[in-house]
Formats: sequence, C-alpha cells, structure tokens
Amino acid sequence: MPEADDICVSYAEDLALIKKAVYSAGKIARDAYEANDSQVWDKSNNSPVTDADIAVNNYLLKTLCEARPGYGWLSEETKDDHSRHACPRTFVVDPIDGTRAFIDRTPNFAVSVAIIQDGKSIAGALYNPLKDEMFEATLGGGAKLNNTPIQSVDCEIIDGIRMVGYARKFRRLGWPDMDCHVVNSMAYRMALVACGQADATVAFTPKSDWDVAAAQLIASEAGAIVTNLNGVAPSYDGKTTSGLGIICAGKTLHALLLTRIRPVIAQFQKSDDKIRDFGFMGTTQTDRVLKDRNMSENMQLLHLVIGGELVDPNKTEFKDLTAVDFVGAYANFAEAHAAWKGAAQRTVDNAHMRYFVLHAHELIDPDKDGIIG
Repeated sequence: MPEADDICVSYAEDLALIKKAVYSAGKIARDAYEANDSQVWDKSNNSPVTDADIAVNNYLLKTLCEARPGYGWLSEETKDDHSRHACPRTFVVDPIDGTRAFIDRTPNFAVSVAIIQDGKSIAGALYNPLKDEMFEATLGGGAKLNNTPIQSVDCEIIDGIRMVGYARKFRRLGWPDMDCHVVNSMAYRMALVACGQADATVAFTPKSDWDVAAAQLIASEAGAIVTNLNGVAPSYDGKTTSGLGIICAGKTLHALLLTRIRPVIAQFQKSDDKIRDFGFMGTTQTDRVLKDRNMSENMQLLHLVIGGELVDPNKTEFKDLTAVDFVGAYANFAEAHAAWKGAAQRTVDNAHMRYFVLHAHELIDPDKDGIIG
C-alpha cells in the first residue's frame, strides 16, 4: 500500500483507524436515534444541528486526534482552524451527514470520515448505523461495502435512471423522467451510487468538503465519476470548504448529466435576479417527503379543515369567528381532502357557508425548509 514521503503510516492503517472510529461513533448516533430525545437547534442559515451531532463529533475528535496527533482536523461541527493547510494529512469529518434525516427519523444518515493528503482523499469510511452499512476505500485500493468489493453501474441514457435527488427540480428543468428518491445525506447518496443501488445523484446546491470527502473516494474507487457542476473533480486544500454542487454517476451517464447541467449553470451566471429565476432550486420540506416511501410513512404534516359562514362568499371574511366549525386535523393532504369533501355537503343549504383545507405546516414553516419561524 502506498506510503507518504514524510508519514510512516500506510493508507490501510489509516483506514483501519477511521473504520473502527466511525463504527463506534455510529453506535452513539444510533443510541441517540433510538432514544428519540435529542435537542435540536439552528446553527445558521436554517442549518439544523442536534446534541447527537456534537456527541459524535467530540468522540471522533478525541479518538482520532489522540491516535494521530500530527494530523489536521476539519469537521462540520468544529471551527475551522486551517490545520489542513499546515499538516501533511488531515481528518475531514461529518459527524452525522444527513442531520435532517436523523431529525425526520429516517434511516438515511451516516457518520463520514476521510483522511486527505495534498488535497486528495486517501482513505475514507462511511457508516450508516441504522442499516449497519460500512462503506470504505483507500486511494488505489478499491471500495467495499461490509468487506465486499463494490462497483458502480453506468447508463447510456438519462430517461428512467435511478436518481437520488429532488424530482421537482429536475421536472422544472425539463429533464427526462427518472425514478427519483430522496436521501438527505449527500455522502450516503454517493455511497448508494458506489454500490449500484442508484445510478446517479446530482446536487445543485453547494456542498462542503466534509459532505463529500469520504464518499467521493468511495464512489471513485467503485468506478463512478465525481465532479462539481462544472465537471471539475473536488479538491480539499482550497481556501474555502464549499464547492459548487455534485454530479456522481458512471462515466457515460456522468457525461450526459454534465451536458444537461452546463446550460443551467450558464443561465444562472447570466441571471440578474437569481432568486426570481432560480428560487425554485431551493429545497423545501415537501421535497424531503414526496417521492420517498419511508419518509411519507413517517412524516406527520399538519392540515386543518375548518368551515364557517362568510360575509361574502367570494371573500374570506367570516361573519362570526366564534362559530367557525373545526372539522379536524390531518397528517396528510389526502385525509384532509376527504374530510373537506364530506364537510362541504353542509354548504348546500347555506350559500355563504364555506370549508377550507389549511396547510398549517406551511404556515408555521413559511420558508418550507423544515425550520419553524
């Protein structure tokens, strides 16, 4: 196995270290998930974090830095000390990649640790504790899932592929129909491509080094091509830790996806009002629920059905708010619609009587990002 000129540890030894660490860290995350009592707060820009993220981060920081005191450290949950620019090798860590999935109680999050050298990942381990899936790779050494070698697949057309991403965005861009599924962990999305459970994943929003460093190595070693939206392979020694999205797919399919994306990037750069022209590319809570069977079964989105007599049947002013008829609260639109339809029969004898479905989850989450307020 290759050696660094100034470090006496092989890639295999580094991989063994981080595999053991992410497995133990995954147990911390799994225990917190099962306890279901984690504290959640907003770091910034509607980015949630839990006390489980912090607990996993602290465990990995202590375990890994004690084992390799000469290595740098970069983590989503630790202030960047820029040690990656001074140290020959650096740990790049996402304690729980897919915190929203953890909060939404879906099994699509992972503990992710990579070791980088000269801007490249040389060892990576990614562990999904709820599915007991350990993905691993070393530079030049291939990729494995639970100790079995894995290989990505390739496709010659986009139509009908298994895409990990948000269907609404692709439809708005006029892409061919695809079998889209939602996974809130960028790292796990790429791992699914690496092991052939998905054909591709595309992320239009910026991704950080800790989101992709381990998964990019795993996917690449499994035969997939991983680049940003401009077709450039990620590098982890830049001044910033943020990159321009991700395309991950087999060689032929990656080229097809990149051809589709390039005009979108060009239009984005020319736009003088990016919110107006590309605001639809933002991710909403509805995106995280639709097109995902696991999430649609678990998410409870509040819909209220109410009715009352209006002053004017063409306006929204009620004659008497104390007499408003509350029909009920429902977890999904189908149930709410059925209740509304049944209640609407009561308007036959009163032309001013109207019933409504209020999407209350959208009222308390106006930005549709899963964060109240």
